[in-house]
Amino acid sequence: MAGNFLTNRRRLLQAGSALIAAPALIGQARAQAKRIVVRDLGIGTSFADAYAKPFQAATGIEVVPVTAQHEPTGLIKQMVDTRTYSWDMAIVSRQAADQLAIDGKGYVEPIGLESSAGYKALPDGFKAPYYAGNDVVATALAYRTDKVKQAPASWADLWNVKGFPGARALRRFPFDTLEQALLADGVDPKALYPLDFDRAFRSLDRIRKDVQVWWTSGAQSSQLIKSGEVDFCPTWNGRAQVAINDGAPARIMWNQALWQTEGWVILKGGPNVEVCRRFIDFALAPERQAVFAAATGYGPTLAAAIDHIKPEVARTLPTYPENTRDAILVDVEFWARNKDRAADLFNKWVVG
Repeated sequence: MAGNFLTNRRRLLQAGSALIAAPALIGQARAQAKRIVVRDLGIGTSFADAYAKPFQAATGIEVVPVTAQHEPTGLIKQMVDTRTYSWDMAIVSRQAADQLAIDGKGYVEPIGLESSAGYKALPDGFKAPYYAGNDVVATALAYRTDKVKQAPASWADLWNVKGFPGARALRRFPFDTLEQALLADGVDPKALYPLDFDRAFRSLDRIRKDVQVWWTSGAQSSQLIKSGEVDFCPTWNGRAQVAINDGAPARIMWNQALWQTEGWVILKGGPNVEVCRRFIDFALAPERQAVFAAATGYGPTLAAAIDHIKPEVARTLPTYPENTRDAILVDVEFWARNKDRAADLFNKWVVG
């Protein structure tokens, strides 16, 4: 469970000023490059406002954001294998980072920030030698309040078509969807991993005919909620919040939210590795994560960042204390080992 994430945020806030990149590091970055390219999540100007513009102002180094598919592991592998670097670094899911680290000889550089105050402040589950968490994403159930008369309280309620009538969507991907199927089938969250694939697909069999849309992108899930095409839609909390902010009569069910992190990786062998390290060190500051979190709806990985966010906004984030009580941290090691098998089984099930 992830519920104790914010217990030390007041103490961490006192150390916040130490997370600002040291002048010496900024000076080194200034001397090494004038431009780096970073794969961003593509949510408005959040990346530029939180990180790229302040870093350029401090160092003179331009940070160019680019967007790509949700799990760009194939693109990163191709760049490293061919040594043709369209990107210097990227924000990716922890699952993707783990996969990139273990495949072949590895496709990502060590972060190399063990002495950085920001890196030290990250919870253990949000960092690795090759990864530094930037944001917490919760996969949660969004539902339309104008159509759904009884608020759902669990994934079992999503599967309960008679008790909770309405149009449903599910993600056309094994991540999260298989966890939801098992939780809906009564699996204890503490015993969720390793996932029982056979049981998950039997659970999905029960709801297959009641799924009106299998969504494939976050933007699509937002639109489904906003338009009212579906009444229930599991999606990333930030995507649900976009629809809510745009006026959709919708809410987020935080019970049994599935937590994962997204964070920084540096492409192996790239031309600007040291500058990327300086940029990550610069980004690992509560004040900067707060700007990103407020703009995207995703929770900061640094607990102290919550205290830099307006209370009315903080309450909509997955790392706000009241939203963490029943959160389940996705087992990224399991997914790193089983991603390909799960994808193969899932795709066969979808078309079967």
